[in-house]
Amino acid sequence: MVSKQEKVLPLPKPGERNILVTSALPYVNNVPHLGNIIGSVLSADVFARFWRGRGGNVLFVGGTDEFGTTTSLRAREEGVAPQELCDKYYKIHKDVYEWFNISFDIFGRTTNDRHTEITHDIFKELWEEGLIEIRDSEQLWCEQCKGFVFDRLVEGTCPECGCEEARGDQCGDCDWVFDITELVEPKCKIHGGRPALRPSKHLFLKLDIHGPLLENQAKEQGENWLVNAKEINGNSSICITRDGLDWGTPVPGRLAGFDGKVFYPWWDALLGYISITASGMEGESWRAWWRPSTPIAMKSHDDNDSSFYKPGDNTPKSDVGVRLSQFLGADNIFFHGILFPATLLPLDPPYTAPRHIASTRFLTYQGGRFSKSLGVGVFGDNAQQTGLSADVFRFFLLQSRPEGMEDTDFTWDRLVEVHNELFVGKIGRLVRKVLTDLNGVVPHSHDHINGPLLSSMGQTIKRFNGGVHKLLVQYVTQLENSELRGGLMTTLELTCGGIALLDLVSNRVMLTDTCERQAVLEVGINLVYLVVRMLEPYIPKTVESLYEVLGVERPTGRLEKDWLGDQGPIKPGHEVGKWEEVEALFERIWPEKAKMWELKFGGKKKRKGEVLVCEEAKRREKI
Repeated sequence: MVSKQEKVLPLPKPGERNILVTSALPYVNNVPHLGNIIGSVLSADVFARFWRGRGGNVLFVGGTDEFGTTTSLRAREEGVAPQELCDKYYKIHKDVYEWFNISFDIFGRTTNDRHTEITHDIFKELWEEGLIEIRDSEQLWCEQCKGFVFDRLVEGTCPECGCEEARGDQCGDCDWVFDITELVEPKCKIHGGRPALRPSKHLFLKLDIHGPLLENQAKEQGENWLVNAKEINGNSSICITRDGLDWGTPVPGRLAGFDGKVFYPWWDALLGYISITASGMEGESWRAWWRPSTPIAMKSHDDNDSSFYKPGDNTPKSDVGVRLSQFLGADNIFFHGILFPATLLPLDPPYTAPRHIASTRFLTYQGGRFSKSLGVGVFGDNAQQTGLSADVFRFFLLQSRPEGMEDTDFTWDRLVEVHNELFVGKIGRLVRKVLTDLNGVVPHSHDHINGPLLSSMGQTIKRFNGGVHKLLVQYVTQLENSELRGGLMTTLELTCGGIALLDLVSNRVMLTDTCERQAVLEVGINLVYLVVRMLEPYIPKTVESLYEVLGVERPTGRLEKDWLGDQGPIKPGHEVGKWEEVEALFERIWPEKAKMWELKFGGKKKRKGEVLVCEEAKRREKI
């Protein structure tokens, strides 16, 4: 069970922006890889940090999904009990996320009594509302296993796209979710034989009742949900129980005929967000976030907070004061965008349902997908062994975040290129130019940029300031809408604009009017401060050092207020540190290291009719 946090956890407050952030719960059957990290955990962290920096009342919840076939199979491979495996990998996940500076308020797990209790409570309410039905359902029975096989124990051809390596409940190629009986030419992954159909009694959650509600919600949220909304029309209900799995949340014993059955791990895991919050908070205080008994007034809406809902909209009462933002991969959209709200919204009072889902496509490795189960790609412990800082990986992953409809690719060469050309070549160059010219103190200017002495230089600076305002608004809008890569690129665009301004005037400033030079340096140091603030959600440890060299405390509040008119918050006479104090943060990476890391950590793989083979996976098995 997750331990109670030492720090005081926030509760929703009337009149505040109360933001509940979750990252998808990863399986604990392996070390998390970089694809997992950018797909949900790191993205959610940037979003949570952004809103904390704007004064939002944020609770950031994460953890591990510990029930299901993947856990029991991995435990069997390692020769340990499932709980022992979960304990081992829970700690590994926790350590990896701490190294990446993920700022969870609560990080928990689903293997605890609180999770079972809350799952049973929600099931009971759905049952009493008539939203669960018992049906005889044909399932796949393996004679050699002497039992039902399902989900990851079965492989066959996807009925939607024709992929020949689809799992029993979802295709890993097209992400289509289907019933196991729809799988074409299924084979038992344990014995290789073809299972036969046998009837079995199961529980189904009705979806068709909520079809219009969920479809409208999907349309409001955009393409990420809309792509999967069509599945409502083809699925009047979804099976939420499984046979033959001994590692899962059991169906309540009082329900006759369901002894030995467990809840479908994908449904069960969704309720983990609630149970993990409950396990990490005192008493019943978790309900303030997940099931507030009364609405909480939302802070007034304005043009710069476009992602919040205006009073009087059709948002369910329990969601007026708490906005649930969930971060996940593209293969999870159906479960979070349809199954989760279909579970929560019908209850009275309803639970807080997702109103904002941010999903990514996939980060690939050398042209193929990362795979924990197959050991393909760069894992969290590999990243630590490079000797690079966590912020180097954070910066690269966020600059490469697959936000559109296409995957992005990880290569070691590209990691080096992004670091050297963008982080060092742009951000480092701006910081170096300004700190070197200031030499420890912001000079006093004897004139204002609107004064007559600055003439054309004053006009140049005014035009630059106007461009800064536009980019700031763009940045804020992007991060509110979870366009995290876009926000980072906007920050780099602003950085490049500052470098261009300094380059444009450098000769003139150094050779002519001292007042002009002082005015440009004042603009320059405030621009560095602004860029640092914009980078804070992305590379927090680096930013701590940059705040220190700038001689400022970590600020909070609206970013736009840091750039009012032509006056920034750092004034003449303010003392700053020297470039040498932060120079080590901007060291280049030798390109030769890319090949070394590729050989050491990359993993060799092949595809010709065989499963992917990864040398890294073999190494892990020997440990």
